[in-house]
Amino acid sequence: MVERDAGTTEGKAGITRRRFTLGVLVASLLGAAGSVLTLLKVLSPEKQGGGYVTTIRPGDRLVYARGGETGVTVRASSMKVGDAVLVYPSSKASNPANLVQLIRLKETDLKPPTNIGLTDQGFVAYSAICTHLGCTVSWVENQKSPDASYTECFCHNSIFDPARGAKVMGGPAPIPLAQIGVKVTGEGALIFTSDFTGPIGPQV
Repeated sequence: MVERDAGTTEGKAGITRRRFTLGVLVASLLGAAGSVLTLLKVLSPEKQGGGYVTTIRPGDRLVYARGGETGVTVRASSMKVGDAVLVYPSSKASNPANLVQLIRLKETDLKPPTNIGLTDQGFVAYSAICTHLGCTVSWVENQKSPDASYTECFCHNSIFDPARGAKVMGGPAPIPLAQIGVKVTGEGALIFTSDFTGPIGPQV
């Protein structure tokens, strides 16, 4: 009886150890799978941009997004070199992912990695949503030297160079603002000519 009880106890202990080992193995596999899924979510294009999905389409007219002219078509003649405004595509202002900063620089000031093919007459446009935590960026104009003006997010002081593909010049933003194509029409209005060239919204 004693030996049978000992054997039974030993058998139960063996089963318990096997169950424990199996449980640890399953937990490890589930943890690894969770890590892989998290990585895939980060790398997946549809997840980039913190859920921001634009509805801008080529041909959409640019309209002012702020101030007394909100909703009015932006015209090339209304902006001089060194100016910048926030714009939306016409009739699509309800989507915050569509907010764009339109800037006019000297054509000769635009340098790589700016996609020159997406600019026209010195007009260049980028997502106005900071790639750090999603605040709206602002234009810091240098009136004495327009080519020294820059885009800044005042929430956490990320700074972007609009003449060079909105690359990050300082601050916590991990990537540049995504560029989007613009063109001046024969009537002097501005229209979008492409989608964004990269992810928009927070990338952290």
